[in-house]
Amino acid sequence: SHGEARAFEAKAAIVQRLVERCGFDVLLFEAPVYDFIAFDAAAAQRAATSSQLDRAIGRFWWTRELAPWRAWLFSRATAGALVLGGIDDQVSATADHARAALPGMVAATSSLPEHASRCGETVARNLNWSYNADTPFDDPEKARLHECVRSAADAAAARAGERRTQEQVMLENLASYVARQVDASGAPERGAAMYRNVLWHVDRLPAGSRVIIWTATVHASREQGPLAQQPLGARLAARWGTDVAAIGFTAFTGSSSMAGQPARPLPETPPGSLEALATRDDVPWVFLDGPALRRFGLTPSRLLGRISEADWSRHFDGVVVIREEVAPLFDAWK
Repeated sequence: SHGEARAFEAKAAIVQRLVERCGFDVLLFEAPVYDFIAFDAAAAQRAATSSQLDRAIGRFWWTRELAPWRAWLFSRATAGALVLGGIDDQVSATADHARAALPGMVAATSSLPEHASRCGETVARNLNWSYNADTPFDDPEKARLHECVRSAADAAAARAGERRTQEQVMLENLASYVARQVDASGAPERGAAMYRNVLWHVDRLPAGSRVIIWTATVHASREQGPLAQQPLGARLAARWGTDVAAIGFTAFTGSSSMAGQPARPLPETPPGSLEALATRDDVPWVFLDGPALRRFGLTPSRLLGRISEADWSRHFDGVVVIREEVAPLFDAWK
């Protein structure tokens, strides 16, 4: 997921080698799209800071194990050697630009000019979660929030023409995020929102760009399987086929900690699990490619979060199995 130190270290090393040795030049995070737009603009003006990048990526990645890698990432990005972006429509606790810019953007863009000020205040309350007994997050507030954001997103889309502007992308993402919060009819699934953002990034890239997406393993699966929603990886595979490689990460045992929360032991896997069988010789880690995964056949695993049984070669092109995970050490809030 986003809380295992050894998986973090492995992913960071893989990303660095793909960039330095294999010509990959784009890295997209399962992180809010908004603050990466602001970081990109600041980097172009040589005004970006490492703290700004850290907050755009988000609290999950503020681990001591990743500190040298984040410094490398900042150096590459500000030198123009690596394009960075976010693909999530959610607004995180560290999405400073989103909380600062979106209320005014909704107020200025809304097709409900008579309610512009009220809409800005409504969005600010939601993004800062400043509800109280006088202004609760009740049904009228939800309806007002949804109407304000949807109206602004539609107005921005009508003005943008064929090519989606950054303003349109930000409002479109806020609209889908809010729609899920208020359980609006037809609210897009999170995987669909992330896929839409990947397409936006790819459409803006030069031909021949090579893209890495850092996401939780559950989102990388090439098949939906037992998941309630179609994952991002399945959507990408349907669009680009064998040009997409999905790599999963899992662990036999150990502990996990997300965003500085207390460490928790990983739930046990059954004796015949993929994790148990792959690391039975007490190897610290092993990489299983497609043929190796096929040889295991139907096997239980925690690859999709909860234990489920599948032919994992249908879900992933390769899987890294770590024998014993450890919870990361987190840096202080910035």
